[in-house]
Amino acid sequence: MLDDHGGVLGALFAQPFTSTLLGAVLAHDYETHRHLLNVGMLCARVGTTVGFSDAEAIALGQAGLFHDIGKLYIRGSLLNARYTLSEAEWRIMRAHAARGEQMLHANGAPGLAAVVRAHHERLDGSGYPDGLRGLAISWETRLVSVVDAYDAMRSGRPYAAALPHEEALERLAAARTLFDPDAVAALVTTLGSENRTSRKAVTPIS
Repeated sequence: MLDDHGGVLGALFAQPFTSTLLGAVLAHDYETHRHLLNVGMLCARVGTTVGFSDAEAIALGQAGLFHDIGKLYIRGSLLNARYTLSEAEWRIMRAHAARGEQMLHANGAPGLAAVVRAHHERLDGSGYPDGLRGLAISWETRLVSVVDAYDAMRSGRPYAAALPHEEALERLAAARTLFDPDAVAALVTTLGSENRTSRKAVTPIS
């Protein structure tokens, strides 16, 4: 077994093609790169909290690191737009999930590709790209979706101010038709345990 969260995080960044893909994202858009790092590291920590094996926690962390990798195909001015997007622009934005799946398939990671494709699916079927609902969405994907939404709310966007930690968690818990309550509880437990205990080699979510 690796040494708790820290060992899993170290192994996460040693995985094949991780530095290459993250370097490409950094060159393309700083905010997307920052978001991917936050989500990837927190996903790995949630994985260890819920009892995943080291390999499973690392795979969950990779899914978090790459969930928005398809945004490499979206121009920076659209990613950081401060105006209301048109329907055509939203179609371009939503295509990042399928684009990310294609990229990870090309890198020989079909399991990660499936999670990346589905990370915007929602329990009630209102998500995209396939309108999956309930248990048709894998447990791993449901965890990534919750962590992704949490970091987005905590970080803010050009069109929305960042929310305090407690308010972000409250919104996730209230959205029971969208986000798996067990996945939300896993995130709450992870963040709560880390607030109570100082852990080396754990990077806090900004």
